[in-house]
Amino acid sequence: MKEITSRYAEALFSLKKDSNELEETQKEIKELKKIFLENPDFIIVLSSSYKSLEEKKEIIDNTLKGVDDDIKSLLKIICENHRANYIIEIFENFNSLVNEYRGVKEGLVYSTQKLSESQLGKLNLKISEVEHQPTELKNVIDSSLIGGVKVVINDHIYDGSIKHHLEDMKLSLLK
Repeated sequence: MKEITSRYAEALFSLKKDSNELEETQKEIKELKKIFLENPDFIIVLSSSYKSLEEKKEIIDNTLKGVDDDIKSLLKIICENHRANYIIEIFENFNSLVNEYRGVKEGLVYSTQKLSESQLGKLNLKISEVEHQPTELKNVIDSSLIGGVKVVINDHIYDGSIKHHLEDMKLSLLK
């Protein structure tokens, strides 16, 4: 499915790159992704076989009034091709394309609990300084860490988890 979702993302990326609207579109896509994740019923309605394509297009137009027309058109095409279940993945692929184009490294932050926007922002700033490049971190819950966080960006792992410290302590005691 990666190939399918990346095609839609690449189409929007090309369109917005040519019109120099990548940053604004990326912000809007991030907001929409957040809204769709908080309201999964919206995607269920768009993927429903009980609604006609015209009804789905009308729902998109009526619900997403302030959203960029190109994004609404993309959503309509996605519904037309019965791919509404992949909207979140398409948004993620678009975000990755824009980040790659802008030189922003993407990484994962593993923690035992969901980090607040403030915590994630502070961690992102610190990692950006260490990496000497802007970064965008996504929070992943990992209860095996016991506490603390672990950040993974490409080949670099910054492990400040309690689990890691306990393993280090165990190794030094065994020596």
